[in-house]
Amino acid sequence: MPLFPFRLSLFSLFLFITSVAACAADKGAVLLKDLKAGHYDFFLKADNAAYRSVKMMGRGSAYYVGLHLKRAGYEQAARFYFDLGEKQYEAPLNRLCREELYATGAPADRLQSVQKRLQELTKKTDTFGQEDTAQAEKERLSLLEIRLLLQTGAYSSITQAPETLYLTGPLTAELVDAFPRFGKDLPPFLYKLAEARIAVFEKRYTGAWSSVQEAFGIEHTFAGLASPALLSDIGKAGVYGAENSAEAAAFFEDFAAQVRVAVSNRQLSDIDAHRCLFYTLFYEARCRAKIGGAAQREQAVKLFLQAAELADSASDFDSAMWYYLDTMRMLGLSRYLKALADTAARWKNPAWYADLVQSLRAQLTAAKDWKNLETLHTMLAKTQLPEQQAAVAYTLACAGHLPPDRTARLLQEAAGESHDALYYRILGTYRLGGAQLLKDSFNFHSASNGQTQSGRRTQSPGTQAQAGESHTQADAGKAQTSTFSPQEARTYIDGLLHFGLYDMVYPRIVAVYPSISAEEALQIARTLASEGRYADSIRVIRFSLKNQEDAATKEQLELLYPRPWGELVSKYAAEYRLPEYLLYALIRSESFFQHQVVSGAGAVGLTQLMPATAADIAKKLKIADYSLTDPEINIRFGAYYLAEMIRRSDNRIMPACFAYNAGISRVRGWQKKAQGLPEDLFLESLEYAETRDYGRKLLSAATVYGVLYYSEEPEDIVLSFFPNAQRQ
Repeated sequence: MPLFPFRLSLFSLFLFITSVAACAADKGAVLLKDLKAGHYDFFLKADNAAYRSVKMMGRGSAYYVGLHLKRAGYEQAARFYFDLGEKQYEAPLNRLCREELYATGAPADRLQSVQKRLQELTKKTDTFGQEDTAQAEKERLSLLEIRLLLQTGAYSSITQAPETLYLTGPLTAELVDAFPRFGKDLPPFLYKLAEARIAVFEKRYTGAWSSVQEAFGIEHTFAGLASPALLSDIGKAGVYGAENSAEAAAFFEDFAAQVRVAVSNRQLSDIDAHRCLFYTLFYEARCRAKIGGAAQREQAVKLFLQAAELADSASDFDSAMWYYLDTMRMLGLSRYLKALADTAARWKNPAWYADLVQSLRAQLTAAKDWKNLETLHTMLAKTQLPEQQAAVAYTLACAGHLPPDRTARLLQEAAGESHDALYYRILGTYRLGGAQLLKDSFNFHSASNGQTQSGRRTQSPGTQAQAGESHTQADAGKAQTSTFSPQEARTYIDGLLHFGLYDMVYPRIVAVYPSISAEEALQIARTLASEGRYADSIRVIRFSLKNQEDAATKEQLELLYPRPWGELVSKYAAEYRLPEYLLYALIRSESFFQHQVVSGAGAVGLTQLMPATAADIAKKLKIADYSLTDPEINIRFGAYYLAEMIRRSDNRIMPACFAYNAGISRVRGWQKKAQGLPEDLFLESLEYAETRDYGRKLLSAATVYGVLYYSEEPEDIVLSFFPNAQRQ
């Protein structure tokens, strides 16, 4: 028989298979488009036929479809896909689906998933080398099981005693809701303490303090009283709920005396006694500081120091030390400075104290107290607060009272690379007298080898967090190592991008990557930016730069400082005679280019306008119907308002920026108090930390935008903000 018919049949089979694959790809593309658009009808069928089609959408599709449905409120349908994914996928997608089953659907269904996993962990015998991980998972799921048992009312299945749950650990909404039934058999003393904790949880501090008072009026022992959670809530009840702080202070003083008696009678271990004494001394001190007056504050500082010596954690130590210093602040400047100097080397987490240092810097600058500012500078050398040290160095250098060599050294410190404060690097370099030196620091490059075109390694502009985080989602937190390999992490993130779950990308990067390579971050950031997710794109690049030794490349900077809505910015910058780079700096600092964002204070949109301000602008521009989430309206109104602030500030940009942030009347009041200070030191003297930071952000961002896109000289931008800034 001739071979031709056989060859033809093979070719026909190939065409058939190719045609089927193409149809599957087309169907997958259509389904993906529907999913991204929120058209969920097909996916809500949640049956095996639907799943066969869902598989055409790409790797891990059941997991990502489940996430979409869960976010849309279709939790039972989402569980169908998560359940399939847990059974059929490999790591890490099977783990991700399992975690979603714990958190999705009715409490009874979630409980079943948790208990199933707990049984698996109990049966496992092949966990050699992973015992700690398995134990941690069991402990976490056991706590979740309790919450779900409480939600379902299955109290008899809870093995932990009510006193353990209500008095030793963190409270949850489930525990609070179940208290009338689950906690009803607690002994009277413990019942009242649990009642107090619940009132603190609900921020009913007066009721909490009343319950504490009633509890300690009942005969009791110290058994179970050494729980940090319980002691902390008793303290909060006294500080925030007592009408008479003196009576609350006396209560904690008596509590401490009872603890010492209990130790002497061997009713309390030394460890538990130390913990009880830490909290009683700490909260007595806070009550005495709240009473006010020199005598009470003197007593409070002694108590805070005693508490610090008893602290059994770094956070407890820093809490006691912070309140000690804050109370010393009210007892006189010289003693406060000495206390800072004496304790600085002992601070566990220096960032804890940054607000105290910032406030003191502003106070000393406003008073032109350069001698004590020198003392603060010396003290900061003992800490790990490099940005604060750079700020003090710059302020001292510009005060005009030091010899030239000392001034130069301070400016070099401010301009150095030991900190991430771009503002002080820019101004320090400018003040050192070299226009070329300042320009060199903005010598952008395209390679990723950390060299500028001149070959000198630099810390590139823009590597710090410059955005207006007060108006945007804050960072998801410090990166956590996880069970994801780098390849698994990348596959997971690519899936989020592929399935259009863009707002989950940055938080999940922080969760699954200890660090991320520059190239991976660039690829992800490009995709986010192309989808209009500029804030997340910026955050991804910024996260990658935290672990990048080399300077930022030009492409990284362009993603850190993007220019969306270019036509609108150009149009309204020209109409209101603003530099484009300044308007971009304003939008980036205010909103991170999130056109629908609303701040906690109610400011709306790209330029973060308050509705009342916008209504006034609309009236002046004769616009009757508008929406502040419309990018064109918001950019127009913001440009108009900034231009108006500049006009009312005698055409000075930096005071206008302060006015945009804090209101022009308040800024004029500050100016009257600060007569004689140059404008850059006026910034350092401002009472509002937010406004000080705002001015720094705008100048820094404006300089980067001006140099990066508009061929501006950095010194010209500095002079536009501070016309009288003198070089050394």
